[in-house]
Amino acid sequence: MAAQPAAGRNERSLGLIEYLDASPTTSTRQRRQTAFTASLLAEEIGYGRLWIPEHHSAASPSTNPIMLAGALGARTSRIRLGTAVSLLRVRDPHLTAEDVVTAAALCGDRFDLGFGRGNVGGSAARALGYLRKDDQQLEAAIEQVVSILDEGTDWIEPIGADYQLWLHGAGSRSAVLAGKLGFSYCHALFLNPDIDVCERQFAEYRTLAPNSGKTAVALTLIANPDPVRAMLDAFAQPFHVNCAGTAADCARTVVNALRMTGADEVIIAELSSAPDDHFRALADVFALASEEVAQSWPTSRV
Repeated sequence: MAAQPAAGRNERSLGLIEYLDASPTTSTRQRRQTAFTASLLAEEIGYGRLWIPEHHSAASPSTNPIMLAGALGARTSRIRLGTAVSLLRVRDPHLTAEDVVTAAALCGDRFDLGFGRGNVGGSAARALGYLRKDDQQLEAAIEQVVSILDEGTDWIEPIGADYQLWLHGAGSRSAVLAGKLGFSYCHALFLNPDIDVCERQFAEYRTLAPNSGKTAVALTLIANPDPVRAMLDAFAQPFHVNCAGTAADCARTVVNALRMTGADEVIIAELSSAPDDHFRALADVFALASEEVAQSWPTSRV
């Protein structure tokens, strides 16, 4: 029962991506523990949703976001939990649907299933190459998973709960596919920081699916009162960092992204290397961004 969020520019919220930090400054085990603690903290702070990525590399703290979403769903009660993304290009649709049904049972009506067109690289690409789907096969697999979740099979029960469907990307193909399928669309500005490209993709998406779902932009931030520490953490990341500065600087980046793109949501990944810096930054950026968004859009919620 895919329940797409109603489109509209009058509700804006702030979400979080955890398990994205792939810097070599701490061990994968430590980053995984930090991300789990931060994910639980996000609900207390007031974040609306939590996205979990899927990467297959030696440094990745997250290789199975569906499993993590289920584990976090059992420990939370309000925050939405989902995948950003599930790499269906190298996953079996039936087993993926089984995993989603299990995770959703722990999350209730708070589960979001986010797909992407991405692939795996490095040694994982060689090991998993036999599973790789081309674009046409990927689209068919996405539709198959959704059909199984909604209708079930003789050996997989339907999901039995409302859930949201998203497509995440950074280019025109992802936006077009999201519009074609009627999914909500999240544009990753940390993969393609060109704001003009983002605006064009949103315009195309809204033309294809004017009433189907919501739009979101995803940003990477490092908020630290020490500018040197912030820059050092930024240089350690394999991704583009959209803002490395104080919490106020990062909050302004969040609000500017909303203003410039007209997105319904901003999804942030805060990538400070020290756990205490990370936890403090999540709270500070949320508080400052919430205040400014409320002043700019009085009817909004963050």
